Amino acid sequence: TGPTHLNAHRHKSGFITSPACEACGEPFETRAHYLLQCPVLEPLCQPLHKAAKCAGHFGSLHVAPLLSEPKILKALGTFIEASARFEKPVNC
Repeated sequence: TGPTHLNAHRHKSGFITSPACEACGEPFETRAHYLLQCPVLEPLCQPLHKAAKCAGHFGSLHVAPLLSEPKILKALGTFIEASARFEKPVNC
């Protein structure tokens, strides 16, 4: 929980004019969209989903275990790095 550097939160905080995902155009770039739903990032999500299953999270995947399960954190870090989403400076 808490603030993120994803566009939905940055827009809500008044830092940017659009909450949309710059990768695919989805109207709101939320945690769930970035980690689970963005079609552009979907190929990068496969190792993250595999790590979640190995940690015992089967069926519909949710954001909370991705952010809190120690067995998933390495795959999460790899996904974030591979997505290159946070390489450019953020104005906030």
